[in-house]
Amino acid sequence: MDFLVPKLSATMETVKVLRWLKQAGDKVAMGEPLVELETDKATMEVESPVDATLAEVLGAEGDDLPVGAVLARLRLLGEAPSASETQSTAPSAAVAPPSKSASLASESSGEAPAPRILASPLARRLAKMNGADLAHLAAASPFRRIRGRDVMAAVEERDAKQKHAASSSADFEPFSSVRRQIAEAVTLSRKTIPSFVIDRWVETAAIDQARRALTRRIEQSTGGKPTLTDFLLFALAQSLSAHPGILDRWHEDNGRVGRMRASSVDIGIVVALSDGVMIPALRDLAGKSIDDISQARREAVGRARLGRLLQADLEPVSFSLSNIGGSGADRFEAIIYPGQSGILAVGRKHERVIARAGGIAVAKGVNLTLSLDHRLIDGILGAQFIETLAERIERGPWPAS
Repeated sequence: MDFLVPKLSATMETVKVLRWLKQAGDKVAMGEPLVELETDKATMEVESPVDATLAEVLGAEGDDLPVGAVLARLRLLGEAPSASETQSTAPSAAVAPPSKSASLASESSGEAPAPRILASPLARRLAKMNGADLAHLAAASPFRRIRGRDVMAAVEERDAKQKHAASSSADFEPFSSVRRQIAEAVTLSRKTIPSFVIDRWVETAAIDQARRALTRRIEQSTGGKPTLTDFLLFALAQSLSAHPGILDRWHEDNGRVGRMRASSVDIGIVVALSDGVMIPALRDLAGKSIDDISQARREAVGRARLGRLLQADLEPVSFSLSNIGGSGADRFEAIIYPGQSGILAVGRKHERVIARAGGIAVAKGVNLTLSLDHRLIDGILGAQFIETLAERIERGPWPAS
């Protein structure tokens, strides 16, 4: 069977083959890493889809291949080797040494003498001092003696061109592959996804209380401290389970359009990098404990920052979370990634004057800004979802210590 270059993201078009982890003739188990590929997002190991023998490697290390190209051929268990596997390689023809007559001809032949350059002594000195090419000047004006002023005019013209080229390129910096992919993705999103936005501020006192109570236990069980993002993911998973229509994805097939239903609650997590972002996916979060979610989030963020995402990290998801953390923006609107249907943007935690029990109080909270694909989701469903999420964040129940 053919082992093809998989499409690992909605905007991926090519990959580079970095390293084969198996050699032709090696046996490989289903799920075992087979090859290391570099995409515009990350470097990742791609696993074998079956139990087989690696019959033939077609994508050499260093090759750039399009999605769908044949990387290798796998021989399933029980299949006979193909002719190409058993065929022996023909010995390469020996290269005969050059004949004596050819050697003598080579030795006797010589390059034609360079044409004489007509130039004044001053022109020759100026050309030597300024690195000017007298042969180039002579070719431009054959049969005319080159003078000093000709050399200086050529030097001034050369310097002017170099200065112009330097000033034109001094402020230009080509995009990295990650930055280029982000530019292409957000452009595609704006062109193809008619989104709308719903906004709500929520108080985070219940999360803060639960986080203080659970930090010690989660640290002991996972080796890391829980973050606000972990609790938001926990609340999102439950809210998405209550409103599964938010997880529908736009799908086109042979001119027909429709929705692709999600079979599990998977959420992408936007991870900030030095030159852009990555969005690894957290899988099957419905019913998972806050401990499990915290560990899965920390591991995914670590892989993204190392540029070593797994194939499963980039498989399609419908919804993502972007938490700006402690940065200076109280509210921001995130762009839906191509292939997804929604994203929740969470601003920094800040104080706000609110009405409580007929009086005025100061509370801490965050703005939730929800962007949704209007082709799939109407405003009423979006409003119901963000209400469920806000209630879940503000009132719990949250796990106890």
